[in-house]
Amino acid sequence: MKLSTRLLVILLPTVAVVMAGYGAWALRQRNATLLPAAQRETEAYARALSLALEYGFRDQALEGLQDIINEISRVPSVYGILVYDRQGRPLIVSDPMRTPASAPRDVLDRVLQHGETVSFGREIEQTSVYSVLRPIRDRQASVTGVLEVAQPLSLVELERANTTQRFVLNTLTLLVALTGATLWLVHRFVARPLRRLVNAVRALERGELTHRVTPDTGRSELVEVAREFNRMAGRLEAARADVIREAHERVALERRLRQSEKLAAIGNVSAGLAHQIAAPLNVISGRAEMLLKRPEADAEQARHLGIIVDQIGRISTTVRRLLDFSRHREPRLQPVEVDALVGEAVELLDPELARLGIALERVGPPVSVRGDPVLLHQVFVNLLMNAIEALEGAEKERRITVRSGLLSPSEVALEIEDTGPGIASHVKSKIFEPFVTTKTGGTGLGLAIARTIVEEHGGSLEAVTVQDSAGTVFRLTLPAAMETPDA
Repeated sequence: MKLSTRLLVILLPTVAVVMAGYGAWALRQRNATLLPAAQRETEAYARALSLALEYGFRDQALEGLQDIINEISRVPSVYGILVYDRQGRPLIVSDPMRTPASAPRDVLDRVLQHGETVSFGREIEQTSVYSVLRPIRDRQASVTGVLEVAQPLSLVELERANTTQRFVLNTLTLLVALTGATLWLVHRFVARPLRRLVNAVRALERGELTHRVTPDTGRSELVEVAREFNRMAGRLEAARADVIREAHERVALERRLRQSEKLAAIGNVSAGLAHQIAAPLNVISGRAEMLLKRPEADAEQARHLGIIVDQIGRISTTVRRLLDFSRHREPRLQPVEVDALVGEAVELLDPELARLGIALERVGPPVSVRGDPVLLHQVFVNLLMNAIEALEGAEKERRITVRSGLLSPSEVALEIEDTGPGIASHVKSKIFEPFVTTKTGGTGLGLAIARTIVEEHGGSLEAVTVQDSAGTVFRLTLPAAMETPDA
C-alpha cells in the first residue's frame, strides 16, 4: 500500500474521532446557551410589553391591552402573560390561561415595593415556565402594577432534543462514510492484493509453477512482495525444468549405457560365433559349388545344390553383418556433404527403387555435417533399405522423402520418410535393439548398427510414426560441419 494511502487509512479514523469530539463539545456549548437565549428573549418581550402597558394604564384602555396580550401570547415561545394591579392581584390574563396561579407574594412585593425586575422559574397550570416580572410605572415613575411574561421551558428542552438528534445523525453519517472509505481502501490496497498472493501460494503448492501474480502499479510493499513472488516462481519453474531435463538426460544416458553394454556383449559373442561359423561355411559352400559344376549331376541334384549355395550365402551375409557389428571403429571426422552421401546411397539402391516403382524425393537445402563418410554412407544405406523393404508390400503410392535442414547453427536435422504401413506400437520401443525385426529373413542388425554409428558421431536417431498405418519417419541429428571435433 502506498505511503499516502497508508496515512489516509490511519488518519480517517483519527479525523472521525476528532470531529466526533468537537461535535460533542459544540453540542454542550449549544445546550448551555439555549436557556440564556430563551431568558433574554422573554426579557425582551417583557421590556417591550411593559412600555405598552404603562401607556395603557395611564389611558385606562384595558380592553386594548387585553387584545395586545392575547396577540403576543400566540407566539409559540410565550406561554402566557399576566398583569397585576397595585395590590398584586391578577388584573389581565392572556387567553390561553384561565385560572393561573399568581406569582409568589415575596417576588411581587420586590417588584411593587422596590421596582426591581425579577426572573425566576415556576409552574403555571402544571407547566414549567421561566417568568420575568417587570414593574409598570405611571407618569411620576411610581409603580402601579406588575407585568409577568412566562416562557415554557419545554421549548428549550425540545430544542435541546432536536440539537442532540441532529448531532447524533450527523456523527453517524460521518462515521458510516469514513468507515466505508476506510473499508474500501483496505479492500483495494490490502485485502485484494493479499487474496491474490494467497491464491498464488496455493497454486504454487499444487505445483502450478507457471502461475503468476498480477501486481498493482506503484511501489507499495505488497506490490514488491508480488513481484518478488513472481521472480521466485520463475526461478522455481526454471529449476524444475532443469531437474526434469537432467532426469531425462540421466535416463537417456543410462539407457544408452545399458544398450552399449548389451551391444558390447552381443558383439563379443557375435565375433566369436562368426569366426567359428565362417570357416565351416566356406568349406560347405566350396564343396557344394564343386558338386554343382560336375557335369554328371542331374537336374534334381543341381536344384538341391543351388538351394544349399543360396542358403549358405544368406548365412554368410549374416555372419559378415555380425562381424561388422562387433568391430568398433572410431569415426574419422571431416566435413561431409550430405547430398553427396545420399546420392551415392540412392545410386547403390537404384535397381531396387526401380523394381518396386518407388519415387524418391529430396527436400531442403544442401547441408554439411562433420563425420566419417564411410560410416555415414552405411547409415544412409541401412535407413533407405529399411524404407524400401517397408514399401515392398504397399498397395498405395510408394514414395520416400529425404529432408534436410539446420536445427541450429551447430546441428543438422535429416529425415527419411516412407509411405509404408508404419511401425507397430509393440515393436517401436525395441526397433533399434539387435535382432529385432519385422521382415521375413531380416537380421535385425541394420538399425542397431545405424544408431550406434550416429551416436558415435554425437548425434541421435529415432523413429516416428506419422499416423496410424500412414508411414514412418527416421529422424537423425548430426553436428554441423563448422563444429570442431572437441565441440
